[in-house]
Amino acid sequence: MPPSLDRLTRRQFLGGLGALFVSPVLEKWFQRLGQVAGGSANLVDVYVARNEDPVGNVNRVISLAGGIQRFIGYDDIVVLKPNGQWPNQGYTHTQCIKALIDLILNRPGGFAGEVILTEHVHRDPTEAMKDFYCWNMSADNRTNNWADMNYLELINDYQSHGHPIVTANPMYDSGLGNWDAVTSGLGGIGAGRQGWVQITYTTAANGRTVNLSTAILRSSYSGKLVDLKNGVWKNGDYTGQKVKLIFLPTLNNHGTFNHQDYAGPTSALKTHIGVVDFGGSAENSIHDVGYNDPISPQAMGETVGHLITQVIRPTFYLTCAEYTGYRDRTDPDAAHTRTVGLCADPVTLDYWMCKYVMYPCATSQTFMNPDNNNHLRQALLGCQSKGVGTVNEANMVLHLYDALDKHTYLPVVRR
Repeated sequence: MPPSLDRLTRRQFLGGLGALFVSPVLEKWFQRLGQVAGGSANLVDVYVARNEDPVGNVNRVISLAGGIQRFIGYDDIVVLKPNGQWPNQGYTHTQCIKALIDLILNRPGGFAGEVILTEHVHRDPTEAMKDFYCWNMSADNRTNNWADMNYLELINDYQSHGHPIVTANPMYDSGLGNWDAVTSGLGGIGAGRQGWVQITYTTAANGRTVNLSTAILRSSYSGKLVDLKNGVWKNGDYTGQKVKLIFLPTLNNHGTFNHQDYAGPTSALKTHIGVVDFGGSAENSIHDVGYNDPISPQAMGETVGHLITQVIRPTFYLTCAEYTGYRDRTDPDAAHTRTVGLCADPVTLDYWMCKYVMYPCATSQTFMNPDNNNHLRQALLGCQSKGVGTVNEANMVLHLYDALDKHTYLPVVRR
């Protein structure tokens, strides 16, 4: 399971409320937390920073959660997986990614590991490098994103400034580029090659069998094989060096304005579709398992729950909602929400970010309120059925910093 985050005790949390000015949007939230039975072992921490610039919000939310050194070790290989398939606010804000990389490189105690930026836009190597995908996103496709750099320009900037340990590694389906389906273990990956270890899962929600996988990245800096499930492999064995996988999703409506599609939002839950192989199998992909008629959001969520509890174990999720595409992923008429959220699981994070960041942008879109019986909630419940996160606000503990209302600041107090 994803690691548990340190949290306020109930007494510490509730005791601080009397001294706080509670904004109306959070009043109901705090009232519900006041009903939590003491000592619940199922509390989940949600860390949120609002109304600073992207760098300030990322720095603030990591600080709220205990600092980058709490998550990243001295020589870890850190794999950052954003959303990158759509232009404008449809791809993860590049400045948020830069802010996180800077924190890692300047980790207290030093950093001697690697940072690998990866994403699978499910296009072939030629198509994926065109100017409307994250790697080479052109300036006119960066509305509501960082104008200065796309992803490859960002990595090149790090390398030109003396950080060769920061690299980019686009993913492709097996059979494309240097990516192979792996059946004989890591020793069977040829020189210069990368691979997908194939896994299948049959859902309880609709009985479809899903072709899952876990990626074996090859570091262009060290030549090491980076197994997202089992760690670092070199010279015929696992070395014991740790791999830390961090997801950096966006917050957008996967459908169109006032229209609910099968997925609801494109955010922490759905970001997993970009970390698996779609090639080399007759089975459903993690996308198709819920999308194909009849649609089944529960099956998609359940499959993600299986993936993150049995295959990969993310360190945390960092939702970068500098802009929120409440109309759709690319419509430039997006809300400037200036919010970053962090959580150890995607269910809790999507619940909070959708309800308190996206839904207020257009309350006519009731399918973005996870308390309603909609595709969003069904997907979250599907993932929760595998033991991931919560959709019960009474089990969530909010740590919030709002630069426009500093009275809502709740420092992290460790037990």
